[in-house]
Amino acid sequence: MKRSMNDNYYRKINLAGLSINTYTDSSFKNIRDFLDRFADKDPRGSENQKSKIFFSKGNRKIELSNEWDSLSIIGDDIDDLYNPFNLIGITQALFRFAAIHLAPRGIFLLHGSTAVLYGKAICFGDDGSSTAKTLGSLEIALDSKHYVADEFCFFNSQSKKVFGYRFIPIHIRSIVKEHLENYHRFSMPKNHYKKTLAGEFIEQDELFTTTSGKLAALVYIHFSEKTHEIQKLSAQEAMEAFEFCITSHIAKLLYPNLDRMQFSSMTDTNDTKVIDKELVSEILTKITNSREMAPRVLEQIPSYRLTVSQPCQITALLRKEIC
Repeated sequence: MKRSMNDNYYRKINLAGLSINTYTDSSFKNIRDFLDRFADKDPRGSENQKSKIFFSKGNRKIELSNEWDSLSIIGDDIDDLYNPFNLIGITQALFRFAAIHLAPRGIFLLHGSTAVLYGKAICFGDDGSSTAKTLGSLEIALDSKHYVADEFCFFNSQSKKVFGYRFIPIHIRSIVKEHLENYHRFSMPKNHYKKTLAGEFIEQDELFTTTSGKLAALVYIHFSEKTHEIQKLSAQEAMEAFEFCITSHIAKLLYPNLDRMQFSSMTDTNDTKVIDKELVSEILTKITNSREMAPRVLEQIPSYRLTVSQPCQITALLRKEIC
C-alpha cells in the first residue's frame, strides 16, 4: 500500500511481527524499495498501530521520541544504500526500534550472529566482554554452509525460534577478512557495496544457504593466548549474559555514543564500548514484563563461554560439546 501524505510516502511494514507505520521523503526511492521487503500484507492491522518511523532530509541523525513510539532517521544522502553506513545505520535503527516494542511479547533482538552446525542453530552473542560474534558464526557456517543472520537475530522466546533477514549483509571487518583469507583460503565475492574503513559487506546468500530454526545454544567467545576450552555457564551466569545480549542493541539506540559504527558521523572504531549493568537493568525493567523471564527462557537453551587462542579452534570445541 502506498499513498502520498504531506509529500511523504506511507507504508505499513511488518518487522518480526511488529506492525510499523513508515513515512518516507518522496525522493528516497531506494529506502522505499528497501521497506517494501518488510511489507505488511495483513489488512487487519496490528495491536500496535502507534509505532511510527520517519525518513527525512536534514543533518544526519537518529532521534527517538521521549515516549519511544516514534523514530526519525534523517540525512540528505541516506538513500544511497550501497553505502554501508546508510544501509547498516538504517537497519540498526529499524531493528532496535522494533526490539523495544517486541520485547513485552517475548520476542528479542539478540546482539549476536547465528549460524548452523550439524543442524543446530548456534548464536554467538554479546555478554558485555565477548568478541568475534561474526567470526564465530562464519567459522561454523564455512563447515555447514547454513547461516541465519549476522548481528541482528530475532529470537521468539515461546517457540525458541531464531531468525533474521537474508537481505541484510554480513559485516566482515578487516581483521575477520584477514583471518579467513589466511586460514580458510577465503576470497570475498564481488558485490555492490562500497568499501569503507568499517570493512566489507556481502549478501549472505552469496556464501551460504539462509535458514532459521530453534536456538540450540548461546555461545560467548573470549580469547586467551594460553587456553582453549568450552565451559557451560551456571544459571546465574547464563541469565546475566542473556540479559546483556537482549539489551545491548536497545542501549545503543538510546545512547548512540555506545555504538562502534556511527551513523551520524559515518565512522567506525574497534574501541570497546562499555555498557554497565545498571543500564542493562534499567532497560530490562522498561521493556519486559518480568525479571523472571530470562531463567524461564534459558531452561532449555544452554549457554557457554568459549575461550580460544585461535579462531579455528571454535568449530572443534563446539562439535565436541554441543553436537
